[in-house]
Amino acid sequence: MSDQPPPELPPEDGPSITAHVTATGATADYLRQLAAVTGQSPEALAIQWAAGQVVGPDTALGGDPSVPDWPALFEGPPDLSEHSHAYLRR
Repeated sequence: MSDQPPPELPPEDGPSITAHVTATGATADYLRQLAAVTGQSPEALAIQWAAGQVVGPDTALGGDPSVPDWPALFEGPPDLSEHSHAYLRR
């Protein structure tokens, strides 16, 4: 490592940069769902994603082939949704 100081940043009142960010497919779906959960706008999250501050999955949520389907992960009774009230009363 050199002992040189980091380069100076331009002044805040310097020229501005305008950029447009477009997310598509699984990334756009992820950003929309994340926005709904966090209360942020999808546009704000897309900008954060473009800046590398938000990392999203490469596939659609629930579409990853390496993750088994939910029924394979669930070890409860197969009729739980139909009889949940009775099961809670036991």
